[in-house]
Amino acid sequence: MTTGSGEPRLGGARLVAYALPTLALQSMMVPLLLYLPPAYASVTVGMALSVVGAMFLVGRVFELFSDPLIGALSDRTRSRFGRRRPWMLIGLPIAVVAGWFLVSPPAGASAAYLGVWLIILYLGWTMIYIPHQSWGGEITNDYQERTRIAGYRETGAFVGYLLASLVPLIYWKFIMGVEAPSFEQIVRVIGIFFAVALPVGVIACLLFVPQGVARTDEQAPSWRELYAILARNRPFLRLGGSYLFDRLAMGTYFAAQPFFVAMVLDLQKDVLTVGLTNTIVAALLAPSWVGIARRLGKHRSYVLANVITAGSYLLLFFAPVGALGVVLAAQVLMGFGNGGTMITPPAMAADTVDHDELHSGVRQMGGHMAFLAIVFKGGIMLGAPLTLGLIAMFGYEGGAQVLDSPSAFGIRICASLLPAALLSVPMIFMWRFPIDAARHSEIRAALEQRAAG
Repeated sequence: MTTGSGEPRLGGARLVAYALPTLALQSMMVPLLLYLPPAYASVTVGMALSVVGAMFLVGRVFELFSDPLIGALSDRTRSRFGRRRPWMLIGLPIAVVAGWFLVSPPAGASAAYLGVWLIILYLGWTMIYIPHQSWGGEITNDYQERTRIAGYRETGAFVGYLLASLVPLIYWKFIMGVEAPSFEQIVRVIGIFFAVALPVGVIACLLFVPQGVARTDEQAPSWRELYAILARNRPFLRLGGSYLFDRLAMGTYFAAQPFFVAMVLDLQKDVLTVGLTNTIVAALLAPSWVGIARRLGKHRSYVLANVITAGSYLLLFFAPVGALGVVLAAQVLMGFGNGGTMITPPAMAADTVDHDELHSGVRQMGGHMAFLAIVFKGGIMLGAPLTLGLIAMFGYEGGAQVLDSPSAFGIRICASLLPAALLSVPMIFMWRFPIDAARHSEIRAALEQRAAG
């Protein structure tokens, strides 16, 4: 079976193998975002929460340098195994070892212990994640098939989030009979899952996924070409800027969600149900965006996904106190929209690489994917201080429910109107995105004519 451009079409089993590393990597995102900070601030470790936050910030700043470096190095790698496989294989033991030490801190672990293992984990993670994303853009040059590949990969990400929530719940509550496991117990189980799932996923990917259509005889780009991407590739800058606001909206909402659900709507007992609903819906419905993108085009589908997500935020603004049904309905809409906003940007980024190659003569899939990863992480990371700062401005100082107070209104805005407003940017800027299926076909024809000449 072939794609619309005549290339061999990968079967579902091979694409599942390609998605497995993402499933494992994203499962570790749950403890990194939710459980590791309170685990290190627990009685066992006893680290001040401000110190924990500072170490996580140091790790994120490190990624600003490591992501483009690994992307550029993988672009410049030439081997009989391809340019992406060697980096993933080297990053595998680094990520597994660092992940294990990170979820198994000794009593009284120091800030240096947390900081060092975070940096090592982020390094190993990047050595797998950036080449893996880049590989997905090189498996095919077909406009529609790239969306299908991204659909499998990002569905794997949602399944990873879901398993990271369900595995410790099933193990501790239903197998071990622990009704309320500690944060340390939760991260330990996720760490074991990560240590098993990542080698299985990476090895399956390396064995069963073809190298791709990228030419091995092309000249390696010079180092100055890396940051030249940001000066000359206007479609990529347009996509990256829109994606930054999209991820900022997500980071803003998720930072406000615990306060909004527990303290404004008085639904503390349903916080886990709310989170799981969003993740389950995203995992189930994310593949539908492949078909939607085939009909509407990637950029119009991305706009539609943001419209749906913004609608879910606006629905929350009108949720009455105790209205679990309204909150769950909003999570269903949000999970559906999130699937589209995760799948289409990487697929569009791969198309902008072709645009850049046509105009510059240099192909840098790894560099582009590294900058897109920085936007992804940076937007979500900036959402938390933005939300917490605004909530503090409305007078919230911590504590129990804040029903019918100015701080309750501020939290409600941060969980609904603010992220919805931020999504207006990608809606406006991506509606007339210059690379659609027809334009991409012209780009590929020109590149193939140049290669033949």
